[in-house]
Amino acid sequence: MHGFSCTNPADMYYDVLADRVKFFKESKEGIAVMCKAMEDMRNESLQEGMKEGMKAAACRMLKAGKYELEEIAAISGLSHDEVKKLQMDQTA
Repeated sequence: MHGFSCTNPADMYYDVLADRVKFFKESKEGIAVMCKAMEDMRNESLQEGMKEGMKAAACRMLKAGKYELEEIAAISGLSHDEVKKLQMDQTA
């Protein structure tokens, strides 16, 4: 557990962990790998957040009762099945 709380690889007791941390923090290749991983994670989170926002908007449209399911799907970018499931969840 000590190694996971260290920010400096030289302070770590477990050599394998220290070597990997040093690679990811100090080598150009390791830094590139970590930057790519962080960028991918950020993009994935953004996509998930956008989808949740579209679901929330679709729920508001369903609650308003002014839109057909096809319209909600077209506006929100969700599939017809996803909108139908949201509708079923609201009535349950």
